[in-house]
Amino acid sequence: MTDPTKDTDPTKDQLAALAALEARIDALESRDAIEALHARFVRAVADREFDSLASYFAPDATIDMRTHGPKQGSDEIAAHFAHMVTMPLVGAGYILSSPEVTVAGDEADGRWTWHRLYSSADIAGRAVRVWGVWEEGRYDCRYIRLNGDWKFAYMRFRIVRPDADPEGAPLPPRESS
Repeated sequence: MTDPTKDTDPTKDQLAALAALEARIDALESRDAIEALHARFVRAVADREFDSLASYFAPDATIDMRTHGPKQGSDEIAAHFAHMVTMPLVGAGYILSSPEVTVAGDEADGRWTWHRLYSSADIAGRAVRVWGVWEEGRYDCRYIRLNGDWKFAYMRFRIVRPDADPEGAPLPPRESS
């Protein structure tokens, strides 16, 4: 005999299992979309498409890139990246690796390792072809899903090897926390 006080509706259990699967699938698809966003961003940097870089960010995003100080909002971020066109980094290649992405609904945090490999270096004021010159950096990021698309909400970047940048501020807490 079944206990009438217990809810034994299999449909309710199936719906709960389906909702849990949908959440897991969303988290996996979100992680893939975030990894693709960050890879496209680094590719645009490598291809020197500086005028497109602000489009990867939410309108109220903040960047903290090396020693340049924080920049907030689309206009400041676009101006920061527009300045990069004056930097002579032709001949540099980039590798983005070791993603650690944690998705929580429409927000996510990520940490990445970045390498820049040079095919030339400035020695005594002269560009010289070299092999093996490199830098390693870290991206600490916060992402937000806006209208179904993932964007950077916060990006902090520091060179960590061989000559480390000053550490600066850590990733700020989420506003919803």
